[in-house]
Amino acid sequence: MNNNLLKETDLSDILDNIGIAYIYELKRGIINKLKGPQDYYEIKNVDIGFSPIDDMFVSLKEEPGKCFLIGHDYEENQFAIDFKSILEVNDNPKILRKYEEKIGQCFLFDSDTNNFKKITDSHFLANQKKKQKKNIRNLDILGMYEKIKQTIVAQDEQVKQILASVYKNQKIINSSLDDETVSKLKENIIVYGPTGTGKTEILTQIAKLCDVPIVIEDVTSFSETGYVGRDVSDMLSDLYSMSGMNIDLAQKGILVIDEFDKIADGGLDSGTEGPSRNGVQRSLLKLLDGGTITFREDNYDGNLIEFNTSKLTIVALGAFSGIKKNNDYSDISIKDFTDYGIIREVMGRFSKLVSMNSFSKDDIKKILLESNLSPINTYKKLFAELGIDFTYDENLIDYIAEESMALDCGARSLKTVFDGIISDALFDIFAEKKTKIHLTIPADKSKSYVAKKRASENRNTIGFC
Repeated sequence: MNNNLLKETDLSDILDNIGIAYIYELKRGIINKLKGPQDYYEIKNVDIGFSPIDDMFVSLKEEPGKCFLIGHDYEENQFAIDFKSILEVNDNPKILRKYEEKIGQCFLFDSDTNNFKKITDSHFLANQKKKQKKNIRNLDILGMYEKIKQTIVAQDEQVKQILASVYKNQKIINSSLDDETVSKLKENIIVYGPTGTGKTEILTQIAKLCDVPIVIEDVTSFSETGYVGRDVSDMLSDLYSMSGMNIDLAQKGILVIDEFDKIADGGLDSGTEGPSRNGVQRSLLKLLDGGTITFREDNYDGNLIEFNTSKLTIVALGAFSGIKKNNDYSDISIKDFTDYGIIREVMGRFSKLVSMNSFSKDDIKKILLESNLSPINTYKKLFAELGIDFTYDENLIDYIAEESMALDCGARSLKTVFDGIISDALFDIFAEKKTKIHLTIPADKSKSYVAKKRASENRNTIGFC
């Protein structure tokens, strides 16, 4: 395409044919989780330029002199569409602002109608939103730590340790060091402790602040290579998809292996042939060692992707409830993990072990009152949006904390308890269009988790199961 039209065009011709157009860019990604990668089109920017002929647009703003095809008969990865002349723009002074609001919107091309159809898939839009957020890498490690503490409560030392390791990894990964040196310097981490204490959320927050992709994989759904089921290459394929098919970005991401304690020891089906838990552990070694693993972009039919795991941050999560000593996770060593059933070769690839705190009742109350993810604070945001005055009795906090402790699922229990308390009130709000809500301790104790737990303990004490 001729990109010298700007030099060859008289000023009067430019002024006579000036206007604005969207610049579309061809991309490829996962539009729907149930389908493979597809081509789609994203509005890259709104450009000011001129149209010397009907099917041509010449940029004056973003890339002065560059030519773009107009309409649907495009041949290149970038093209212009919906050109409006300066006269049309003058007729509606808000039109430029309306154009700019559409930057970043994505479309599929419908060949039947010869037109664009906006993508509305919620999974795709959520990932696009993450990509379009302002890059906040300029936050230093102290700024990140303070921001994470707004969400994660009663795990200050744990946040410091995990953040320090991931932050260091990102510094090393983005340096000019060779892959072998990077692989030796970066840390893989095991985070262990009670369920609902923030293991996953800490890593999600760190990934957001470091602006890197993250996937959380349930390792119990995987089998060793050669058996039916998912294998380790599927983890990398998921991370590749999450990064928008950007292999360089994916290789710098965070892979979280959840339920790691479930692959400790023995066979998955003792006494029969089949994949073993040790086999699944051994299949992780290539990930942990920093090798190259290949997979198909679209399962079986796509391009062959080579994924270098040298720069990948790998974090294993697990409750490891059987590893506790005197109901305490402190003072745990590598030997305790190998005794539990994690093979030595795998443990040797994890250089940092981080133990999460168990929550006391005071910790649960602090989470309820201070965390950004507390159900009370998230409902406050909802009610403020709906214009509803929200209040509650002070003793409700103690009640929710006690009920949550009885469920024994950490901070996760808070939402279960709070949703149960507020569900009836929500119906009344939406049905009667109330503008105020005040929560008190429920009068009906039959649904109390504390009462149920005490009844169960009493039955066991007198010999009933």
